[in-house]
Amino acid sequence: MKIAVVGAGGIGGYYGALLHQAGHDVTFLARGTHLAAMRERGLRLESVLLAEPLQIRVRCTDRPGEIGAVDLALFAVKSYDTDTAAGLLPPLLDTETAVLTLQNGVDNIERLSDRIGRRHILGGACYIFAAIASPGVINHTGGPGRVVFGELDGRITPRTHAIRDAFAATGGPVELSTQILAAMWEKYLFITAQGGMTALTRLPIGIIRATPTTMEMYLDVASEVASVGRAHGVSIPEGERDRVKRSADSLTPNSFSSLYNDLVGGRRMELEALPGHVVGLGRRYGIPTPVCRAIYAALKPYDEAARRGMPLARIDEPRASD
Repeated sequence: MKIAVVGAGGIGGYYGALLHQAGHDVTFLARGTHLAAMRERGLRLESVLLAEPLQIRVRCTDRPGEIGAVDLALFAVKSYDTDTAAGLLPPLLDTETAVLTLQNGVDNIERLSDRIGRRHILGGACYIFAAIASPGVINHTGGPGRVVFGELDGRITPRTHAIRDAFAATGGPVELSTQILAAMWEKYLFITAQGGMTALTRLPIGIIRATPTTMEMYLDVASEVASVGRAHGVSIPEGERDRVKRSADSLTPNSFSSLYNDLVGGRRMELEALPGHVVGLGRRYGIPTPVCRAIYAALKPYDEAARRGMPLARIDEPRASD
């Protein structure tokens, strides 16, 4: 397949590298120092699933017109960059081009639909912890790397078969879903709890699990997400607290989240896409979301400061005492 990776960060870099190694025609759309490093040295993938790092020479650019129409655009930018990055997609589109979003959150599909039309879009969810360790280097620290995706209307189509086969050729787990919106919300339950609570407490999941009151709050997040999702028309089965607890229990004790990493790094967070979206839907449907509101309000000053390019003092910086 001819594939463009739009956003060569942790998710795009990881899957793009594996698809490249599986023999597909992959080009990475990137920017800044990450793009410069990839041009100079290639892309290095460090993964807990690989015996040794993978170093590959890749095609990369910041100009989608140099790529042209593709079979698959793997859309993996941060949620707050969705609208800007959607402007890169038109040169990549042909009649049957699929744009597979593997982003955090559940509102990116509608925002992409407004820009390129719903027929191009495939929903997706991936189960992985990966990030840019340094320019040109992707570090996968946990998660099986499983990908679940599908057409928004539930159909099984020739393009979804081809994409499933492409991912399967990488050796990683992949699932073609006929209920992809429900699958995306199922992941949303977990990442909103994991992201919100590790960022709010500045603690890894092991300590949260060992503190019953804090773990109860973690599961309260999942219940709030499920409630607004059901009101929004998504078929989320009951028992979300047990399912999210099992997911949390499967993590290594030192696991954090991308929301935490961005917070302590003084970077913008996907705050609006995670607890912020839950709060907004709760307000729309008249459903209380007190835990998500508290997380959102506590983290909002840090996100606003990072947006202005003047991050607040790092969480772990020593401060003068009175």
